[in-house]
Amino acid sequence: MSERRVDLSSPHWGTATKALVGMALMVLLGLLLWRFSHLIPLLLVAGIITFLVVPIIQFLHGRLRMPWGLAANLVMLIVILLFIGASTATGLAVFGQLQALVMIVLRFLGDLPEWLATLSQQHYVIGPWVIDFSQFDLQAFGEQLLAGVQPLLGDLSGFIASFTTGAIESLTRVFFTLAIAYFLTLDYRRIRAALIHVSLPGYEDDFRRLRTALSRIWRSFLRGQLLVVLLTGIITWTLMSLLGLRFSLGLGVLGGIAKFAPIVGPTTAGLVAALVALFQPGNWLGLTPLGHALLVIGCVIVLDQAIDYLLIPRIMGATLNLHPVVILIGVLVGASLAGVIGLLLSSPTIASLNLLSRYTYRKMLDLPAWDPPIDILKMPADQDPILVRAVRSLRSIVRRVRS
Repeated sequence: MSERRVDLSSPHWGTATKALVGMALMVLLGLLLWRFSHLIPLLLVAGIITFLVVPIIQFLHGRLRMPWGLAANLVMLIVILLFIGASTATGLAVFGQLQALVMIVLRFLGDLPEWLATLSQQHYVIGPWVIDFSQFDLQAFGEQLLAGVQPLLGDLSGFIASFTTGAIESLTRVFFTLAIAYFLTLDYRRIRAALIHVSLPGYEDDFRRLRTALSRIWRSFLRGQLLVVLLTGIITWTLMSLLGLRFSLGLGVLGGIAKFAPIVGPTTAGLVAALVALFQPGNWLGLTPLGHALLVIGCVIVLDQAIDYLLIPRIMGATLNLHPVVILIGVLVGASLAGVIGLLLSSPTIASLNLLSRYTYRKMLDLPAWDPPIDILKMPADQDPILVRAVRSLRSIVRRVRS
């Protein structure tokens, strides 16, 4: 009697089993995201911090031969010291000015219905033209504007106030975010290696291309945008000081942060600066409040256009080449879904979804997945953003000095 062979190998899952498990995992993931949605902004901030500090750690580890753990601890210690520095008198002054700016806007929005009601009864004669505002439903426009803007400004005001007052909950959130960022940087190489090996059989090349393209989008946005925000904030602070505006430091910080949200951000920052010029007691230029506000709006428009056409293309390249309408829709959707964080990260998220949707569309129609889009892996070096070329030049200089 022959001995019966026992197959000890694990049986393969059928198509129905795989589909059922996949749907169950998606439902579970959706429930977790819904239940812990308040933690998503903190995780996003921790990921951004990790993405920004990893190149510094890689430089210390690769060029200076510093152990990865030591380099990660040193860099995160510097980040913590910078946060403590931002919590000192200077940092509190910045947050205080931002809080005052938000309160000015909220007060203006509160008086907006009464002002629009008065305006709707007026008519103006400009040469042969007569402008009669009673033909327009300004009251409905004001109500829609208040419904859309006040919740976001309220969240921003509460966010700034929590930092200014130093609430225990805010400190706990900051500690939680920094702790996650620390462990992510400490195990970055292991996490990156695990993500690199995530792929489907036969789709290794597609995963590699998508991973490289997505990395270029987010690297260009986060690191390039950080430089744009810093330069914009300094230039705006200088310009507002020269124009004699109050809260010039807060307006500079607001103008820099506004560059995270294209079109909507600079427009909002310019309107806030105009409101400050309109309501402040006077100015050293000797202009009327309305003339001062119009001058501020003109200078903000010129500055924003100069940054968009001269500075951003040289720093970030054309990685986030999105249509303005798409950007506006993305900003509104991001603000409604995730508040301030969604507003700031709307552009790279849209660019990533655009890349993935284009790939999915071409695969579903049996078209070449990477044709006609440019192969991002073979893009010439002179088409890279100036920030990437600057890092490469610095590496080559260090390499020649070491040799």
